Amino acid sequence: MLKRAAPLFLICLVAANAAQAQSSGGRGHGGGRGGHPPGGSASAPRVAPAAKPFAEPEIIGVVKLIDPDAGRITIAYEPVDALDWPAGTQPFVVSRTSLLKDLTVGEKVRFKLESQQIASIRPF
Repeated sequence: MLKRAAPLFLICLVAANAAQAQSSGGRGHGGGRGGHPPGGSASAPRVAPAAKPFAEPEIIGVVKLIDPDAGRITIAYEPVDALDWPAGTQPFVVSRTSLLKDLTVGEKVRFKLESQQIASIRPF
């Protein structure tokens, strides 16, 4: 008799665990907290709000060196709070060498970076 009861007991135990997992979203949170919003459809997934795209800040600096052959410009720039950069001087690659054609050494400029390259630059 015990040999026949054991399989039946295991089937009931598995069914009870499956029912518990389904009611709690299968995540072990209990009470359905991790599953779906109250009154919501069980098949409708939650959608996170769309993140706002990060707009690169405009950086202000003074042109120190222009190297059109290398597609680089060295700029002494002011601190950039949005990027947590202190003031500094460094060469930057430009996305297009045509951006360098109207610039002169000593000129104060505004520029924006995209993918670590100057995408736009204009006189201050």
